[in-house]
Amino acid sequence: MIRSPWTERIFAGLLVLMCACVEPYVAPVIQEDRNILVIDGFLIPNDTTEIKLSRTNPIYSSEGFEPETNALVEIEANDGTRYQLTEKISGTYVMPPLNLDPAREYRLHVRTGDTEEYASEFVGIKNTHQIDSVTFQEIAEGDALEFYVYSHDPEGKTRYYLWTYDETFEYVSGGPSRYYHENGQVIARKLATELYNCWKTNETNDTYITSTSQLSEDIVYDFPLYKVPQLSLKLYFAYSVLVKQIALTEGAYAYWSSIKTNSEELGSLSDPIPAQPFTNITCLTNPSVPVIGYFTASTLVTKRLFLTRQQIKGPSTPYEETGYEDCEVELILLEDISEENLRGKLIYDREYDLITQEFLGYIVLSEYCLDCRKRGGVNVKPDFWK
Repeated sequence: MIRSPWTERIFAGLLVLMCACVEPYVAPVIQEDRNILVIDGFLIPNDTTEIKLSRTNPIYSSEGFEPETNALVEIEANDGTRYQLTEKISGTYVMPPLNLDPAREYRLHVRTGDTEEYASEFVGIKNTHQIDSVTFQEIAEGDALEFYVYSHDPEGKTRYYLWTYDETFEYVSGGPSRYYHENGQVIARKLATELYNCWKTNETNDTYITSTSQLSEDIVYDFPLYKVPQLSLKLYFAYSVLVKQIALTEGAYAYWSSIKTNSEELGSLSDPIPAQPFTNITCLTNPSVPVIGYFTASTLVTKRLFLTRQQIKGPSTPYEETGYEDCEVELILLEDISEENLRGKLIYDREYDLITQEFLGYIVLSEYCLDCRKRGGVNVKPDFWK
């Protein structure tokens, strides 16, 4: 599944639409806040299609967009066939992979709770060529790892590329929990209930685009994606990145260029007056109602890179703090072990008298300190982990 970024700063100053070789498009200025619908997503026939609907807040508001819930969201083929998406979470509508006819064209159709209807233009499904490689380079200045993608289309039909990525890394809790309490008994943990090692996957919203329309060959050489500081604990054990690539149309590339220009270069009080960006989506019930978004259909290809700690030289400075620096140990005497006294805590180990070696009780810490899942990961190793 490829995820496009929330366009939460889209009104900070979209004045110029950059479109490769074509003349710049100057968008009309939006004079007032209109609670505008934002449609964000792609049709991905060979993967999960995800469409996010939201409403803009006033330009001066510091809050993000409001999710648009309880909408009817469909993909419509030019032969009249419709495929309905399901609302997974508030404002996010999904559809599983479909065996769509690549010879047909498709459009997005949305009916919101206020009975307004929106539809995109019909678009064809672009076929995305495979990614050649994903590489990394250690950057001495800045002490970071930078990741790159290399791709090409020998037929020269892609020209406009978009990438996102998911990262996965291993981390540990503040210490092992060697025992657990159940039905009034303290039981030694087995591997199946171990809470020390976790793996976390971040599905990032970062989007990267480029075009080869100015080049004689449709080749992307080592395009820079993102950086990870060498002192980050994400790199301490091992690190994996899954790069996702789709092919864009020229119009879609122009739209995402304008989005990135706005989000990366603008966003302060001294910015130009906000404007409405170019779109291929129209409000059918009231054409004067503005809408933000650009509907694209493309197949998805991926490439994974796996790094072990031995492949990385750095860092040259100490790693960042673990987050467990404030964890405090507590001794619960044997006669005081109970479900109530262990609420919010986990057992680290047994405690004995230093002189008599008498068994005194159990050392405990908070669940956050001993359960690695409390930091958003899972204690099941991914299939691709080496």
